[in-house]
Amino acid sequence: MSSIAPLDLTRFFEQHPVLETERLLLRPRSMADKDDIFEYASDPEVTQYMIWPTHRSIADTIAFLESSPKGFANRDSIGLAIELKKSGKMIGDCGFHHIQPQHHRVEIGYVLNRKFWGHGYMTEAVRELIRFAFDEMGMHRLSATCDLENERSAAVMERCGMKLEGILRDYELRRGRFVTVKTYAILNGN
Repeated sequence: MSSIAPLDLTRFFEQHPVLETERLLLRPRSMADKDDIFEYASDPEVTQYMIWPTHRSIADTIAFLESSPKGFANRDSIGLAIELKKSGKMIGDCGFHHIQPQHHRVEIGYVLNRKFWGHGYMTEAVRELIRFAFDEMGMHRLSATCDLENERSAAVMERCGMKLEGILRDYELRRGRFVTVKTYAILNGN
């Protein structure tokens, strides 16, 4: 029986990936995105399920943009702006985190400006993340979590073929309280 070697993901960190769907461009974030990011990151309805706090000022957004290249430099995350091709507006963010080439697995996360909910944009972006993770990166497993009450996020994962694997009770400490999450995953070829 042959053993499976860890993935070599070097090429994905030499030049930041840019992905494209019918309506979206998934590209590196830049300081030029600060106003679009602040627009959704300062909305409590958007951020209620996020692990990061609601942005209170543009300075919070600038600090996020200044710190975000660290994950890419450390080769453990790839963050992507979600841009509408038609208008050039950044409407959200998605990407890979907890990249583990030794185990052929990765987690994804995403957030979308509330003004663009209900149009299928996030499902389109997540399907492309899944395709890229499996077809280009060679991952075997892709997973994500969402708050127990976050029905919109759960619906996106289910529409993309991800399966509910379980409930993680009091999984995160967020804003002074423990949060229970659902965990979803999809395997390459399933």
